[in-house]
Amino acid sequence: MMLNKILIKTTPILLMLSFTGFFTGKTPHYVSGLSPFFYGLAQVETIVFGEAKTSLWAKEQGHVDQVRNRIEKVISSYHTGLDEKNDVRITEWILAESKKYGYDPLFLTALIITESSFYNWAKSNRGARGLMQLKPATAVALASETSLKWKGTRTLFDPEKNIALGAYYLNKMEARFGNLKLALEAYNHGPSRLRKYLRKGYQPKRYSRKVLKNYRKLRFQPI
Repeated sequence: MMLNKILIKTTPILLMLSFTGFFTGKTPHYVSGLSPFFYGLAQVETIVFGEAKTSLWAKEQGHVDQVRNRIEKVISSYHTGLDEKNDVRITEWILAESKKYGYDPLFLTALIITESSFYNWAKSNRGARGLMQLKPATAVALASETSLKWKGTRTLFDPEKNIALGAYYLNKMEARFGNLKLALEAYNHGPSRLRKYLRKGYQPKRYSRKVLKNYRKLRFQPI
């Protein structure tokens, strides 16, 4: 009876540690004062985020091809609103921008899913537009910094340019805030608002965890 109780209490912990080790090749270490289960969750989140920013995906062409196929399959399950010519090129733009900034292509794919569900003509109630949901005022500045030709707000409905600006913006936020979790929150809330939150001792996590959830689904499902 006692053994059964112990197994019931420890099974979630063992599953979490196994999950971490199997998918990442790393075993989380227990920290005194923190529940092993929740520490395991935190470790998985940290490790997976760490793998989102890596050049591993570019090392073997065969693996890149597998990732390309997976992204194409993912996109095919969404309604992009684009013609066939541009629809099939989205994957190449994701791969190109991922390579430029050292991101896992599946991570940028997860970010686009979170932002627009791959609908190119998406527009938020705050005026953000396109696949990566950029606001025109922000995008104008980003276009100037990257020497990208700006043709007004309609530029954000050009999927190639939208992905280029979105990836650049995320990388810029990462450089400013020092880690990918905060970069995602800055991407969502805006850097000024995030700094205000941080000065008050509050760190938003909802958005970054939403992106991470989508990334995990893409990263860990069989190819």
